[in-house]
Amino acid sequence: MNFDAVVVGGGPGGYATAIQLSQLGVKTALVEREHLGGECTNWGCIPSKHLITHAKKIHSLMELSDTGLATAQMKVNMSKITASTQQVVQRLRQGISYLLKTFGVTVYMGEAELTGQGEVKVIRDGDTESLEARYTVVATGTVQSSLPAAPYDGKRIIGFREALYLSEVPKKMLVVGGGAIGVELGTAYRHLGSDVTVVELMDQLLPGIDPDAARLLKRGMEKIGVKVYLKTTVEETRYVDGGVEAVLSNDAKDVFDVVLVVVGKRPSEWVRKLADLGVKLSEKGYVLVDSGMRTSLNGVYAVGDVTGPPFLAHKAYSQATVAAENIAGKTRVYDGLVPFGVFTTPEVAAVGLSAETAREKGYDSAEARFPYAALGRAVAENEDGFVKLIFDKKTDKVLGATVVGPHATETISILTTLIKLGATVEEASEIIHIHPTYSEAVGEVMHLAHKRSIHYVTR
Repeated sequence: MNFDAVVVGGGPGGYATAIQLSQLGVKTALVEREHLGGECTNWGCIPSKHLITHAKKIHSLMELSDTGLATAQMKVNMSKITASTQQVVQRLRQGISYLLKTFGVTVYMGEAELTGQGEVKVIRDGDTESLEARYTVVATGTVQSSLPAAPYDGKRIIGFREALYLSEVPKKMLVVGGGAIGVELGTAYRHLGSDVTVVELMDQLLPGIDPDAARLLKRGMEKIGVKVYLKTTVEETRYVDGGVEAVLSNDAKDVFDVVLVVVGKRPSEWVRKLADLGVKLSEKGYVLVDSGMRTSLNGVYAVGDVTGPPFLAHKAYSQATVAAENIAGKTRVYDGLVPFGVFTTPEVAAVGLSAETAREKGYDSAEARFPYAALGRAVAENEDGFVKLIFDKKTDKVLGATVVGPHATETISILTTLIKLGATVEEASEIIHIHPTYSEAVGEVMHLAHKRSIHYVTR
């Protein structure tokens, strides 16, 4: 079959590219080997947020009961939560299929093989079909990294895929890895009643995030009963009756019902084979692309996780638009301004430059930090957090921000828009925010940056 473009991978980057190509008049096929929606829909963003939402609700009811404001006896039915998660995933998967069909994308289910000559072979059940196209878009994602001291077995030592579909709440869970996935799932299972321990090799949770945010997250997790060990890893695991005994590098040792290993992601072997076709890869094996999402091989583009971190669906969506428009003859550039969010308790989000990165780039930067202790809505709800602003003293432009607290993943979008539009602190301070809301903290931090804060006194 002949097409103008073939997209390999049906995750956020792949299906979004395919739909937009078709909308732009490009005859497009999409090849997916497992499930439409990719990791995000099936084993990531969607099922994790469904689990986290239910866990938070259950935890809130338990808190009300503990304080005596309400009384109730509760028992978590994990199998029903999992069944509900599967229904949500199936609904969204069907929705993606409907969108692809409606917009005229031809979908092939099977394993894709690139020849480097404008051909993509689709292999399914021993049969091979050849698709020819001028353009190919690689959107095949990543695979889970493993830990030699705790090899996956899919039952007791698991990855995030299995963790999202457990049939019962583990009494004791060890989470190996304090990155986004580890802290999200660790928090969720603690809310559901698990005795959770999180170990992280680095000296803070969410390595690379603002240290103040990491400290507040650690405090928040410990407040709900999560044990957090930093600069720690797993030295050894062995199976014992009913569980897994884990020996940690800090000399701690315990038996857990489940060990969840989430120590990062890596390129698949399928991606590494692209180098044989002339596609340049980074030292870590990710596909190198320019600002138009073009690889080093003529006619081949790449989007999403396969291009390297950050591994975020919304990054993939943005890159999909860039790739589709450039293939269709337009000119579009990916600027890399990607907000980051973690759905923990408290939530953590960030965008743009940190203070250190801003200095490295030559900015005469400064920062302002507005605490939620001075925010009416947060005080009313007994919540902790802050908004930290990074700005350029010379131009007054907003360069970056970190938000910690309730709805941080929503609030960060305001700051992302300000950076994208090149707004100054003065301009941002003129925006009126509804009172009382958490978004008010954005306006407050702008006033604070210009030393005109009404609700907070700095000394």
